[in-house]
Amino acid sequence: MKTIGVYGANGSVGRLMLKELARMKTKAEVKPFGRTDTPQTTDIAILCTDDEVSYELAAKVKGKAKYVIDMSAKFRMYPDVPLVIPEINAHAITKDTWLIASPNCTTTGLVMALNPLKKRYTLEEAFFCSYQAISGGGKKLIEDFNTEGSLFRANCVPLIGTIKESGYTSEELKGLNETRKILELPKIKVRPHTVRVPVMISHSLGVTLRAKEDFDMSTLQALIASQPGVVCDGKIHTPKEAEGKDPVYVSRLRQDTEDKNIIYMWITFDNLLKGAALNGRQIAEYLLETKF
Repeated sequence: MKTIGVYGANGSVGRLMLKELARMKTKAEVKPFGRTDTPQTTDIAILCTDDEVSYELAAKVKGKAKYVIDMSAKFRMYPDVPLVIPEINAHAITKDTWLIASPNCTTTGLVMALNPLKKRYTLEEAFFCSYQAISGGGKKLIEDFNTEGSLFRANCVPLIGTIKESGYTSEELKGLNETRKILELPKIKVRPHTVRVPVMISHSLGVTLRAKEDFDMSTLQALIASQPGVVCDGKIHTPKEAEGKDPVYVSRLRQDTEDKNIIYMWITFDNLLKGAALNGRQIAEYLLETKF
């Protein structure tokens, strides 16, 4: 039986990862490790650690595992590190790959909805405003939110991450850069605005998408629904119902009243599942099924 080592297994991401790995169809022996434990030999290592720890740990784990999956943001934009959502770009994992990055949670929901469209349309611009759950900020933000007088209670805070010199936040830049890399669309213009909202679980996005061609609304719902892992069924979906479920839900599809090459949609999904642990598990499953 193949083995999977989970580093940072005692943290919030690590605990979720252990739960997800228990759901795998392809069985493997899962070995939990702390973030400071000496790396052990396993077939796959999953790093559920922050950027700094992942950077140091990846070098130590290399050679101890055939594949390393990193859940942090550290390696996502490294040119030689594939940024993978298995339903979209598993092909990015080559014979030379040893380190694989899992993407930002908000980016994941966006590209899951856009991927089937890029096969038929020339996507030029994606504008989005995110409505991101408190749980996405980790343990510290959850504790803050549960404190009387918290800024995040009954409020919307248009600041996620740190503000860069450009005026963008680090979270917004992830939405821009990671979307281009995953979809292999280096010229698509992504216009993000990220907002923290008083919802505990499930991120949402309001998206405006412009293509070179006019959209065919008679086939659009079916086209988006053809993407594995996406539900687009004509119903309206909310963060509350997405909580605890695997799919990315797309609703409120509509065409601009004047420009037929512009559409609008609403996306919602569990940020702790497809936005994090579920995607990591799916990468591991893909590796077990195809690379050993």
